[in-house]
Order: sequence, then C-alpha cells, then structure tokens
Amino acid sequence: MSHHATAQLQALDDAQMEQTVGQAYIEMDSRLEGTEKFSRITFGQNVKIQANADSLTLGGNYDNGLGLGTGTDFNATNISLGYIDTATGAIVPFEFTNPYIEWAVNDVTNDMVGFRIGFEDAKGILQGNFANFSGNIGMTINGNPASLFTTAGGSITNNRATYIGETAGSCTDGSDCVSLANVQSLSVADSDGTGTADFFLSFQKQSLDWGQGPVATKGFFMNVPTNTNLDVTTTGSSTGRLATEFIDRGIGRWNVTATP
Repeated sequence: MSHHATAQLQALDDAQMEQTVGQAYIEMDSRLEGTEKFSRITFGQNVKIQANADSLTLGGNYDNGLGLGTGTDFNATNISLGYIDTATGAIVPFEFTNPYIEWAVNDVTNDMVGFRIGFEDAKGILQGNFANFSGNIGMTINGNPASLFTTAGGSITNNRATYIGETAGSCTDGSDCVSLANVQSLSVADSDGTGTADFFLSFQKQSLDWGQGPVATKGFFMNVPTNTNLDVTTTGSSTGRLATEFIDRGIGRWNVTATP
C-alpha cells in the first residue's frame, strides 16, 4: 500500500489577506521631502548588547571649512553600550528595537547626500571619554536645557564641540558649563526614562533634516536623547561611569563615582 501527499500554494484573495496577521522581518519604505528622497530598511528585531570599543574617530577626512584633515567630528576612547552591575555581576545591556538603515538621495541629481543608522526604540547606558563631539546631547545642566559649545566661553555649536553647558548661559566652566571629558555616561532615553525613537548616527554631505530629532549638520552627526542631568558646581563636576568589564584592569572601564 502506498500513500501520496500533495500540496500546492494557493493565492489569498483580499478578504483572506485582511484576516492574516504576521510580522515582517524586513520592512522597506521611502518618502520624498522637497528635493531629497529618503529610503529605509527596517529589521524586525529586538537586540540586547553590551559592547566596548577602545577608541572611535569619525569625520576627519573632509573639508569642514577649516581645511582638509583639520580635526575630527567625533573622537572618543573607551566607548561602550550597556554596563556590568559589579554588585551582582549581571550584564545590563543596551536595548534596541527595530534597527534600521536609511539613506537620502537628491531626487534631481540622484546623488546620495546622507546615510543614517537608527532605531525605532532605544534605551540604555552610553559611555565614553569624549574629546570632541558632533551632533546633539539632549541632557540638562543644573536642571536646565543644555547645548554643546566650541569651548569654555565659546559659542553654541553642533560640530566638533568640546564643552556642554546651559543653553541660556555663557559656558563658564565650573558654573553653567563643563568639559565633555567630564560627561562619561549618558542614559539614552526619553525625558520620562522610557525608550526613545530619536537616537541615531548619520553622515551627510550637507545639512539634512531626517524627519525626527534636530537637523543633522554636514559630516558625522550623533543624536543622543537622554534624561541625564549634571549639576555643575566645580570644573571637576562629572557624571561618573559604570563598569564595562568584569575585572578592573586600570584602563578606564571600571566604576567611577559621580562628582558634584
């Protein structure tokens, strides 16, 4: 006796499709804003990560107006996502939901003008020893909205900043402003502590509005929404740092107490 089984794919009509529920692994979409066409690929994933990098330097090989090869957009050491709770030994990861890549093309010339990596939801601790920073850090200083500054007593900037201080202040070091070297940890989140959709890293040939967060300036740009506040009372005021290794090797990846 023999048995045969046969199967065949059948197309679903519109009524059947309406009753079908599923989750796509990859979603693709595009939109036109002015002369720029934005295309995005979103990956339907939940990612939890604890990762370290010795150093990261970005945006140094182009003319930013100061001359080719003059400075860098972003320079930091001991970069990390997530941390280790040394009291329990537990890894506390940085969490991403639905990461995406996005690019912008001039609809007239068909030239690519920008590229971005972002997440529909992100939450966790970002740490590093920041020498200079291009982008936006949405923290508060002394409970007031903050902006990046060129240097102490300098001007507000989104490009190659070395200080952060009260937006309405004069960037007086130790009063309403502090060196970025003192901001070693940031809680990436919305103001209420929940996940944020505005954390992204991007590169642009020109200033570009990606449709969320601040307008990204030419070169490398990182947008960091955070509910972190730093009360500045001295030039040494700092956020402190959390461990990112299980053993203190004396290389700047261990707990550092915040300094008021």
